[in-house]
Amino acid sequence: MRSTIDPKPSLVEISADMSVSANLPERVYATIKRKILNGEIAPGARLLEKSLCEELKVSRTPVREALNRLGNEDLVLFRPHCGFLAAPLTADGARKLKDLRLIVESKVAALAALRATKSQIDALRDAAEMPVVIPGDDESFVRFCQANSRFHLLLTRTIDNQPLENIVMSALDQYQRPAYLGIGRVSDRTKATKCHHDIVDALLERDPFKAEAVMSGHVIGGSERIIKALVEAGL
Repeated sequence: MRSTIDPKPSLVEISADMSVSANLPERVYATIKRKILNGEIAPGARLLEKSLCEELKVSRTPVREALNRLGNEDLVLFRPHCGFLAAPLTADGARKLKDLRLIVESKVAALAALRATKSQIDALRDAAEMPVVIPGDDESFVRFCQANSRFHLLLTRTIDNQPLENIVMSALDQYQRPAYLGIGRVSDRTKATKCHHDIVDALLERDPFKAEAVMSGHVIGGSERIIKALVEAGL
């Protein structure tokens, strides 16, 4: 049985067209979150409630509720006398995020090696292959990010722990945020694909130590690439 704690949707689960949702607060929250994650709202930009209300054609209540929720996910900051801001991107923030992902995702992989069912492992194998990234093609890179999120989401769901799923997906969204802005993008799918397949192999072998080690290397490699790019960008 899944936890009753409300899930925090990852970018991979947020549709660009939220008009089909009958839940207005969720639609407003998901729309603003998508805009922050994919760079439509720039890091550090002020989030003016009046402007958001006009753009989304809603009252102030669901907008304020969404901004407060996003504040709990560290995607929005509140500054006295300034209001709400989209969280900035910094190398220091990326380092702290790397620490969080190392602690949490490595243990998630270890638990998955003990708990994942055969059908879940088969689904992970199907999701392990990353799509081709075409240099200069934003759409191909978005597909790459979505595929990577999908693999990590499937992996986390094998342990059936909603609080951990929320942490992992929120961290992964923040990790991929710079790349949507062209910072620290990968150019080759080979390494990510191999790491994913190595994790699946560890699950098939029921080897939590191997799963943890491979995930640790996966997190460190990607995080160091992003941190380096942020430093080079002066952030």
